[in-house]
Amino acid sequence: MNVVSDKTGEKSFPEIAKTGANVVRIMWMSWGGGGDELDVLIGNCIKNKMIPLIELHDATGKWEMLDSTVNFWVRPDVRDVLVKYEKYLLLNIANEAGTSAVAMEEFKTKYSAAVSKIRAAGINVPLMIDAANWGRNEAYLLQNAVALVQNDPEHNLLFSWHIWDSGIAESRIEKAVERSVALNIALVIGEFAPMEVKCKCCIPYKFIMQYCQQQSIGWLAWSWGPGNSDCAQMDMTKTVAFETLYNWGLEVAITDSYSIKNTAVRPAIFK
Repeated sequence: MNVVSDKTGEKSFPEIAKTGANVVRIMWMSWGGGGDELDVLIGNCIKNKMIPLIELHDATGKWEMLDSTVNFWVRPDVRDVLVKYEKYLLLNIANEAGTSAVAMEEFKTKYSAAVSKIRAAGINVPLMIDAANWGRNEAYLLQNAVALVQNDPEHNLLFSWHIWDSGIAESRIEKAVERSVALNIALVIGEFAPMEVKCKCCIPYKFIMQYCQQQSIGWLAWSWGPGNSDCAQMDMTKTVAFETLYNWGLEVAITDSYSIKNTAVRPAIFK
């Protein structure tokens, strides 16, 4: 589940938890606060028995901002909070950094350096890397993931593909997932909805849920809402409240056979 946080998560996290969700990917901006604010936010997610997957949104579509996101994570006040919660935490280095102009080799080189810098700061949590081209081009992940894992001292990386191409063929999704399985890399469908920016239709969200479940691939729907400026129909709720889940959001969270309620398993750490 993705959430555009209400700063502390006190409103949204208890409502999301009612679905049985096991992970919440939390949008954050560096100007939103540092260690003290993150401590409260991450702590509230854990209190609701969900794994916090914190991501930094500053670099969305901006390859030149990748270094800045890394510098934020290793900042002493932020780093101390990440270490404090490392038992529970997942860290998404940068949301959708870079356009299609990013070269494959450059993607590998810069992310390898980013991972090394984060590890050198003593941050040992699993790290998530988004595809470039606004998260849409899975080739960045499939071509570079093995090398990136090998270069990580912890060998503990996740790779996130954001499916935002309206009209995408189911066969493309199948091929990407099958390739990730063959490569033995941890692929996650990090964002999807029934439509993309400007509500352009359509994305096969039900197929994504079903096929990923069958292949043991994790997914995170975008997003709990409300507040999607790109397209209000991407909101799963009309307000933050669980009771206002509607349309595709209700299906993804509760009613579909492959919904969060019917497939998610809470981590043993919370049992």
